[in-house]
Order: sequence, then structure tokens, then C-alpha cells
Amino acid sequence: MKSAEYWIQELNLEPHSEGGFFKETYRSSLDVEIKELPHGFKGSRRLSTSIYYLLRSGEISKLHRLRSDELWYYHYGSAVKLIFIDPEGKKKKIILGSRVEKAEHLQVLIPAGTIFAAEVVDKKSYSLVGCMVSPGFEYDDFEMYDKEDLIQAFPKHIDIIEKYC
Repeated sequence: MKSAEYWIQELNLEPHSEGGFFKETYRSSLDVEIKELPHGFKGSRRLSTSIYYLLRSGEISKLHRLRSDELWYYHYGSAVKLIFIDPEGKKKKIILGSRVEKAEHLQVLIPAGTIFAAEVVDKKSYSLVGCMVSPGFEYDDFEMYDKEDLIQAFPKHIDIIEKYC
């Protein structure tokens, strides 16, 4: 199996503020005008964007939220555990990976407005995934969380907030 460092170098991945490494690979040439977007967007957006995202064992993708839908696609390495707090405050876990016979999913939708985090399942490994955002990703639509604010909003989920903030 190729190493995480191999993929980081060969795909020119850079550190991501939520944890892990990424590189944008696609930004649609088509715009969606603000009048066509749901409430809360501050300007037009590209129809969609896509990145490579790599997470190593022992690292986490910290709890964050996007204003857009995000699809994660499994590519290589370990499965990834995705942890969600939906807009109604319900907690959910889904495994992104290639072993469909073990209830892993090759792709997972993270609906707009969902707070989520991720971690690699296997020790001493990594996971390489693809993430497609629609309407396209802009940092204005990306929200990282302060642990205390999340605990106040979702006290029954203190276990995952402590671990993933």
C-alpha cells in the first residue's frame, strides 16, 4: 500500500484548517446566481467544486458545517468514520469505505447545515477520499466551532464534541 506521504506529495495536497490535507481538483465554470440559492448565501456560487482529501490515523477532521450539500467518495486506504449532528440535533455515524458487505458506503451525502467530523478507522493508516460540494465551496460557507458553543447547543452530545473539537 502506498503511504500517506506518497499521496500528499504526488497530489500536491496542502494542510486543511479542519485537519488533514486537501487539493481542489475541480471548480465548475457555471455560476448559480444568488437569487437561485437558498437563504444565507452572500453571493453567487459555482455549480459545484471538488477536492481530494487525505486524513491520517490519529488526525481528525474537526466538527464543522457547510451551507451546501457535500458528497464524500471513498478512493483508497482505510475506511473513514463520519460523525454527524443534524440540524434537529440527532447524532449519526456512517462508515465510508470499500467493504460494502460490512455496511460501508462508497459514497456518503452530508446534507447542507449538518455538523460533522471524521476520523480514520484503521490504526497506522490513512484514507484518501474525494469531496464534491454543491453549490460550490467558498470559505464564507464554512463554519468551524468553538467547543463551548457546541456543548451549550448540544449538551447530550458532549462525548463527540469533546473528541472532535
